[in-house]
Amino acid sequence: MFVRSKWVVVCLIALVMILSIGIVINGAKKITIRVWYPDELGIKPKYVDQAAAAFRKDFPNVNLEIRRFKMPPRDFKTKLLLALGSGEGPDVIHFSGGSNIAEFADAGYIVPLDKYVNSWPDWSQYPDAVKGGVTYEGHVYAIPYGLDMRWLYYNKNIFRAVGLPVPWQPKSWNDIINAAIVIKERAPDKIPFALYAGVAGSGGTLAHAFLPLFYGAGGKLYDSKTGKWIVDSPAYRKTLEFYREVFLKYKLSPQEVMTLPKPWTTMRRKIGTGELGILYEGGWVYGGYIHNLGLEKARETVGYAMMPSEHGKFFFTIGGSGTVWYVCSQSKHPELAWEYIKRFNSKEIVAHINIEDPHPVARMDSASLPEFQAQKYLVDCTNALKYAKFPPLQPELTKVTYRIQLLTSRVASGELTIDDAMKKYISEMKSDLGADKVEIVK
Repeated sequence: MFVRSKWVVVCLIALVMILSIGIVINGAKKITIRVWYPDELGIKPKYVDQAAAAFRKDFPNVNLEIRRFKMPPRDFKTKLLLALGSGEGPDVIHFSGGSNIAEFADAGYIVPLDKYVNSWPDWSQYPDAVKGGVTYEGHVYAIPYGLDMRWLYYNKNIFRAVGLPVPWQPKSWNDIINAAIVIKERAPDKIPFALYAGVAGSGGTLAHAFLPLFYGAGGKLYDSKTGKWIVDSPAYRKTLEFYREVFLKYKLSPQEVMTLPKPWTTMRRKIGTGELGILYEGGWVYGGYIHNLGLEKARETVGYAMMPSEHGKFFFTIGGSGTVWYVCSQSKHPELAWEYIKRFNSKEIVAHINIEDPHPVARMDSASLPEFQAQKYLVDCTNALKYAKFPPLQPELTKVTYRIQLLTSRVASGELTIDDAMKKYISEMKSDLGADKVEIVK
């Protein structure tokens, strides 16, 4: 009886909110709600329109303006920040999460969503780990739908040709290095392993290279208890030693990884075409292989494995909140902005957009739909999130990422020894963040 009563109360609260919004709308001039979202590929519009149709049905007197920006995320962010800085931001913002959540919250550009999610029954479908990925300073600031995770991809044809096992699941860092050495020796025309390093790798240097190793060595980047960034520890040294072995000792990863413009574009393609043996990359990349090769050929050509820790004590993936929805603090009608977000993040839309653009789903009931369950890759992605480790949700992460890019390139290129590179990194981090905001762990 108590559970049933609780649901009745929640539903009544939601009904009262909608009715109260309707009263306000009917008693005033027509309200406009603006939604901004970037989309180069063209996958999102039909789902945005589905949510818009549901919104307009429930709120026929509201003028809903949807604006799609056909531009890269970086360009969209510049345009968005200019609009927010001049007080002309949209009511609803659709953009990537991660450190942007902290950045936007600290700038006062977005509002906490606690009061909305607390009266939204569907919020119970989001696992605690997913909720944590959009929570900053104790408040929920964003709603995710397609999550990020990463795989250790390998080309099955290369593995078969050189006598490596398929399927492959390395149990330690040594297994990765040894497999790459076999490829180098038996297939010298192939790139054994691509490990991102340097500024050219952009965010991939952190999330697709440094952190998978650093976390696997037991590292902690940020201490939430002390509020300090850890700038030296045994995990740093072990991670940089792996870089040194891969780039300099065994020459398994080409130096051009650090100089190519957008190296991820080249390396992702080379896995699919059989020119590269091993690459740690985003789970969403598999959708490109399906698109280019077809589902069956993609399954035959590209394998994926969990990232092992240094000595194989555990497996994990690097998780992320993906692209999320925000309510802008400049909105005069945040309740209506929330109503649009709620309609986009329905069970059906979340399932189908992530089937079309392969990502793990944020809400678990979406994963239960038969059409989602029919896609083995999507099920594997979603299951892998049980082992996800997330980057720190802190606004300084952008600065830290840049310093890690420089740190990895100095070691991978042979410019500096590990000790000298670490000394320079520590000095730079103290300068960037303040000496009182960093600590060294022995």
